[in-house]
Amino acid sequence: MRSIPILIVLAIALSSLAATTKTSATRERTVTINVKDEDVHAIMATMQKQCAVKNLVIDPDVQARGTFVFHSVPCGMAFKVVLQSLGLASVDYGNSVITVGKR
Repeated sequence: MRSIPILIVLAIALSSLAATTKTSATRERTVTINVKDEDVHAIMATMQKQCAVKNLVIDPDVQARGTFVFHSVPCGMAFKVVLQSLGLASVDYGNSVITVGKR
C-alpha cells in the first residue's frame, strides 16, 4: 500500500522533469547586445555567436555602422531589425548558413 503513493510522486516528478527539459530545448536563442556606432561586421559576428549560426557570409561591398541595444531579443527578430536598419538583406539557406548583402 505504501509503495503506490511513492510511485505516484515519482511519476509526477519525472513528468515534470521531462516537460522542463522539452521547454528549454525548444526555447529560441536570444541576442543581448549594446553597441554604439559599431561596424556591421562586428555586430554580425557577435550575433552569429549568440545565435549559434555556423556560417555567416557578408558581401565584401557591405559597409555600415549602427547603434543597437538589445536585451534577450529573439535571434530572428534581432537579425531582421539590424539588417533593415542598415539597409541590408539576407538569405537564409538553412543548415546554419546566412548570407548578408545590400538590398
